[in-house]
Amino acid sequence: MPANNITRRRVLQTVGGAGVAGAVGTGTASGDDSGPSDGYIIGVDPGKSDLPAQAADQVFRRLDFGEIGEAVSGRFSEQALDALRSNPNVRYVERNGRMHAHDQTTPYGIDITDADVAIDDGDTGEGVSVAILDTGIDAQHETLESNLGEGWAATDAACESDCSGCRFGGGGSDIDECLEEWDDDNDHGTHVAGTAAAADNGTGVLGVAPEVTLHAVKVLDCCGSGSFDDIAAGIEWSADQGHDVQNMSLGGDSDSDVVTDALRYAADRGVVMIGSAGNSGECTDCVGFPARDERVVAVSATDENDELASFSSTGPEVELAAPGVDTLSSIPRDDYDEFSGTSMSAPHVAGAAATVIADGTEDREAVRAELKDAADDIGLSDEEQGAGRLNVAAAVDADGDDDDDDEDDDEEEDESVTVATEAATDVEETSATLNGEVTELDGVDEADVGFEYGNSGEELSSDVDAGTVSSEGTFDADIDGLDGGTEYEFRAVAEIDADSDSGEIRSFTTDDGDGTGDSDPVIEQFDVTEDSNPNWSRHTVDWEVSDEDGALDTVTSEQLDAGSVVDSVTSDVSGGNADGRHDLESRRSSVDEVRLTVVDEAGNETSETESV
Repeated sequence: MPANNITRRRVLQTVGGAGVAGAVGTGTASGDDSGPSDGYIIGVDPGKSDLPAQAADQVFRRLDFGEIGEAVSGRFSEQALDALRSNPNVRYVERNGRMHAHDQTTPYGIDITDADVAIDDGDTGEGVSVAILDTGIDAQHETLESNLGEGWAATDAACESDCSGCRFGGGGSDIDECLEEWDDDNDHGTHVAGTAAAADNGTGVLGVAPEVTLHAVKVLDCCGSGSFDDIAAGIEWSADQGHDVQNMSLGGDSDSDVVTDALRYAADRGVVMIGSAGNSGECTDCVGFPARDERVVAVSATDENDELASFSSTGPEVELAAPGVDTLSSIPRDDYDEFSGTSMSAPHVAGAAATVIADGTEDREAVRAELKDAADDIGLSDEEQGAGRLNVAAAVDADGDDDDDDEDDDEEEDESVTVATEAATDVEETSATLNGEVTELDGVDEADVGFEYGNSGEELSSDVDAGTVSSEGTFDADIDGLDGGTEYEFRAVAEIDADSDSGEIRSFTTDDGDGTGDSDPVIEQFDVTEDSNPNWSRHTVDWEVSDEDGALDTVTSEQLDAGSVVDSVTSDVSGGNADGRHDLESRRSSVDEVRLTVVDEAGNETSETESV
C-alpha cells in the first residue's frame, strides 16, 4: 500500500476522533461543532416556511417534509431567533451542526455473514436501489462503476480535487479531478459502497449485494464532515427518488430535529434505513444519532472471531452486529484498503436489506424483522449484538453448504392463517349475506371459515359456518331471522389446527320494511392524479359520495395491477354525503387502474374504475 494511503488513513482517524461520528477515542461533537457559517435551522408547521425565510439574514436551504412540517436553514440575528422561538408555528430552533464519517482504520465480512452463499444461490439484490449517504462514491471504480446510478451532492459537500483546510489537518483522497459532483474526495463513501455492493466481475472485492443499483448521496465533504441540513436534504432527496435502502455510516452524539424530520419522511415512504452505531467504545448506552432513532437499524461492529470490536458503541438501540474490523473494500481510484469502524459494519446490513427486498419482502418493517430473525446469536449481550450477527443467507433462506448444521432445513413450515372481514351484501329486512376473505394460508392445505354476529354493541353470540377453503380468497354465508331496521355487527373467523384468526368487526343495518335502505350509494366525484416515478406508482384520488338513505359506511380507493390490488386506503364515512382524498403508492408495480368503491350500512356498494 503506497505511503500516501497510510497517511491519508491516519488523517481520517483523527478527523473521525473529534467528529460527530462518535469515532474511535472520543467520539464527540454535536451541534456545538458547528461554526458560525453553519447558522441555524428553524423547523415550522406545514406551509409556514416563509416565516423563518423572511426573518433570515441569509437563507441556505428550504426543506419540505409534507405533513410533518418544513424547515429553513440560514443565518439569523439573535433578535430574529428570539422572536422565532416564541412563535407558535415554530417547532424547533437548532444550530446547524455537522456530522462526520465514522472513524476507520482498516475489511472481509462476506464469508462470515454467508453473503457468498446467498450470492451463489442467486440472491444478489438485483433491481433494488441503495443510497450511500456519505462522502460520495468513486465515479469510475473498476468494481463499482457498473452498479452506479444517479447521484446527488449537497453544495457544501460537492467534490473537491484539492482538499485542504480540514479542521484536524490532512485532507481527503487526493483525487486528481472530480468526475461528478458526487465523486468521492475522501475514501470513506467508496469503501462503504464496496462492502454493500461491489460487483461480482472478477475484479477487486465482492460486495454483499453485487447487483443492486448504488446511488451516491454526497452529504459529507472531503474532510468527512456534513451539516445537519445537508444530511436532511440528502435523506429527503433519496426518499423522493424511491430508493429502497439508505446507508448512513455517519453520526453524532446529539440529536437533530431536522434530521429526525427527514428520517420520518423517508420512513413514511418505506425506505429501510441502516445506521452505524458509532465508535465511542468501550462504552455502554452510547449509540450515536441517527442510528439510535427508532426508524433506523443500528449496527455494532464485530471482528472475524465474532468478538465485539473494542471501539464499537453499544446500547439498547443496537439491532444487529456485523463485521467492522479490518474489512477490505474499494477506495478511489481502482484501489483497495482495510478499514475498521461501525461505518464498515453498517453497509453489510444495507446490502443484506437489499437482498431481502429483491427476494420479495418489500415492507420496511418486514425487512427489518427478517434480518433480525435470521441473525446468529454469537454469545454477546443484547446491547452489544442486538438480535445477533448478520446472516444474509438465512435471511433469504438461501441454500448452501458450510460448516454450520442447517437444522432449520428440516423443520416444518410454520402454519398460519389470516382472515379479513368484508362488507355485508344483499341486506334485506330479515336476512343478509356476510362476506370474508382468507388473505394468508401458510403451511396447511385448508382452513375452516365462518362468521360470528350479533346485535350492535352486544356480544357476537351467534355464528354461521361458511365451510372449508383450500386457498386464499373470499367466502360468504347467508343468515336470516334478523329483525328489521336493526344494526348488527359481525366478523369473519378462520381456524386451522395450529392457529386461528378473526377479522375486524363490521356492521350493517337491515331494512325497516318501509323501503329505506334499498338505494345504492352514488359516486359524485372520482378524480385521479398521478405522480409516479420508475420505482413508485403514486396516485391521489379526490372523491365525493352520497347516499339517498343517509347511511354511508365506507369509501375505498385501490391501485390495481392486472386486476390485483397492490395498495388500498379506506375511510369510514356516515350520513348522506361525504368527500375526501386518498393517497395511494406501491413500489415497483405496474398500476394500470384505480378503483373507487363506496358502501352503505346496508351493504349496497357502487364502484367505478379509471385507467391510468
